[in-house]
Amino acid sequence: MPEAPVKISIRDELRVLLKLYPVFRRYTKDRARVKKSEDHVWDTKIEANGQKAVNTFIELGPTYIKLGQVISARPDLLPNEYIKAFEQLQDSVPPAPFQEVKPVIEMNIGKISEVFDSFNEEAISGASLGQVYLAKYHGDDVVVKVNRPNIRERVRKDIAVISRLLTFARRRLDTYLYVSLDNVIADFRGRIFDEADYLKESSNIMRIGENIRKRQEKVIVPEVYQELTSSQVLVMRYHPGVKITDVKTLGGMGIDLKNLAWRLDLLFMRMLLRDKIFHADPHPGNISVADDGTIILYDYGMVGSLDEKTRFQLLKLYDGLSNSDPDVIMDSLISMNALSPVANRAVMRRTMELAIANLQGKPVEEREVQEIFSIANDVIFEFPFRLPRELVLYMRMSSLLEGTCKLLDPDFRFIAILRQILYQEGMLNDLYRFQISEFVRKSIYSIEKGLDVLPLLKRSLEEQSGNHNSRNNIKIPASIFLGFFALASVYIATTDSYLGFSLLGLSVILFMLVLFRKS
Repeated sequence: MPEAPVKISIRDELRVLLKLYPVFRRYTKDRARVKKSEDHVWDTKIEANGQKAVNTFIELGPTYIKLGQVISARPDLLPNEYIKAFEQLQDSVPPAPFQEVKPVIEMNIGKISEVFDSFNEEAISGASLGQVYLAKYHGDDVVVKVNRPNIRERVRKDIAVISRLLTFARRRLDTYLYVSLDNVIADFRGRIFDEADYLKESSNIMRIGENIRKRQEKVIVPEVYQELTSSQVLVMRYHPGVKITDVKTLGGMGIDLKNLAWRLDLLFMRMLLRDKIFHADPHPGNISVADDGTIILYDYGMVGSLDEKTRFQLLKLYDGLSNSDPDVIMDSLISMNALSPVANRAVMRRTMELAIANLQGKPVEEREVQEIFSIANDVIFEFPFRLPRELVLYMRMSSLLEGTCKLLDPDFRFIAILRQILYQEGMLNDLYRFQISEFVRKSIYSIEKGLDVLPLLKRSLEEQSGNHNSRNNIKIPASIFLGFFALASVYIATTDSYLGFSLLGLSVILFMLVLFRKS
């Protein structure tokens, strides 16, 4: 059943308008200034305006904090200076009074005094969509995560106001910017309600936990108590630990911080490049470390997934960025639907060459993800990109992850570690097999198209030779068949080199026999 339309008062709109209008004016001027600059350098005034925008989002409340986190990963919309400011936007909001939250808990799982052995009414954390409490359940220490009171209604109203104001601002925005912002709001509308649905988060926890356990990684994924979990309440086993950024305490525990940074990066890269689902919000509040060095992962509301094609194109993009190859970069972006295939390739190439010029001569292992994203920002900001949602989540995840790893190990180099992981995990071999299979697929498609003209070619040859039974005519279909056979052999060689190259040799011999066959 469709939801009832949201009622918005003039007062609601005016309150938000008065706060956002100055932000909007500064943003549009800063954006135009950056786009006009051929060689943009860091601007402290633009950075200050970005910080003012962040402060305004915090004042406007939970929905705007979440929205700010989303757009912090949109280099097609924000200048670098704004991105730096928005990346600091933490999902931390003072918890609502327990008496307002208690009815939500009891409406979903029953009377607190009857369900739990004990319940601490002081929240241990507060976020924009929910807050967390400690309790005991059947002798186990558990955490109870509960929606803020009326959060869905508030979010719906906030999004309706934002959409209305964006419509009013349409005349003052270029078409591309309006469409991009409208798409961001539409995507945000679906995402934020997913994050507030704890049944979906419970499913995320179980899927990610299963993948991690299969690899026997030194990671704790909390157990969910399904009998106490609903769309508004999530109950999990409590696993205390030291915050991942508390470097002094971790060092005092005798934990190897360099190794911890490596394991943390490996954990998220495996999720991204191996699994069908990845944790997309590795900010410090969501990661702790147990006494024995085991990583504890919290909060599974924001997740993403990459299909096989996008995953391999992402690897190819990294290769292009790290090797400063504009053609590989463009091919990858087009394949991921991040860039229109009709974009002016010559102009794009020149822009990319200028953007990556500052990395020339710098060893790959010294390049960092922030630098690469900065390059991507310079390029993306100049053209009408259409970043897919999962790539936005990936960019946010990678940026947060690198920041945390560098706190643990100042010498941490994201790209160097990534390359090492790709070699050790065999992912580069997977990439090469994928590229060969794509080559074979495209070749077979081309041959299939060529078969459409085969009857006409055969008839023409017969008419020219005057002999409809000429044995030479068999050379054409035989050659095409052997072409298929050779391509299949190359593909087989990616998994079984002996068999593949043996078949390839056989196809060459047969082709030579057909080619030099006497009439």
